Amino acid sequence: MPKIISFATQKGGSGKSTLLLVLAAPLATEYGLKIAVLDCDYQQSIVKTRAQLDAHNLANLQKTDPAAKYPYDVFPLALDKIFEFIDNPDNQDYDLIIIDVPGRADGDDVFNALTACDAVIVPLVSDYLDRASTAEFMGILEAIKQSAEEAQLDFQYFGLPTKRVAGRREEKDMDEYIDGLGLSRLNSSLGLRTAYSRASTLYSLLNPTYRTYAGGNKDTDAEIRRVCEELIERLGLPQRKAGSQLSESANTSTTKIN
Repeated sequence: MPKIISFATQKGGSGKSTLLLVLAAPLATEYGLKIAVLDCDYQQSIVKTRAQLDAHNLANLQKTDPAAKYPYDVFPLALDKIFEFIDNPDNQDYDLIIIDVPGRADGDDVFNALTACDAVIVPLVSDYLDRASTAEFMGILEAIKQSAEEAQLDFQYFGLPTKRVAGRREEKDMDEYIDGLGLSRLNSSLGLRTAYSRASTLYSLLNPTYRTYAGGNKDTDAEIRRVCEELIERLGLPQRKAGSQLSESANTSTTKIN
């Protein structure tokens, strides 16, 4: 059975879709997970990234290697179709199903989508104005977790500190605030980096050529690896031999990116 997670928040603009893009390709290419992404957000950011930015580069790859393909599957999907997808026997061979839900916490459709998950990942942005609404949303997830435990069901949620600026007081304040409320967060985090805004559905930011093209460096690589490995450990995901579902031409240092 695949593990099911979502990237969710109560407030738009927190970067949940960007987090999904940053992590999905590395989890597929470096850690060997078979992944399906369900883009249920009204903005369809994942679907648009693939169609408008990545399709051209894949077409170029396939000119020299017809076997080249995307590292994971993407499906545009309405929220009320999530359970139909999850229950379909044809989709049981995925290791991980990732749901990008709309950036709101109201409505039964979003609530039902969250309860379908084994875990919900919430971006933690240290901005003071975001802090209360994020904690409120995580409080809802804590209530879901307690109800799930009473029903002997597995459910977890994790705050993922993101857009971090090293040494800034607000980062420490955010951690202490979340910990003080008894809410769950990951130990790893992602900084405020231009490279993350250039994440692709085709190339992993752990690919040295694409990482450099996107404006990243070794610190970018280290951050992403820490988050991926903590998620794998906490979710109990398989960790296979690193190797891309893309052709070798998409992962070597000679990757051509247009």
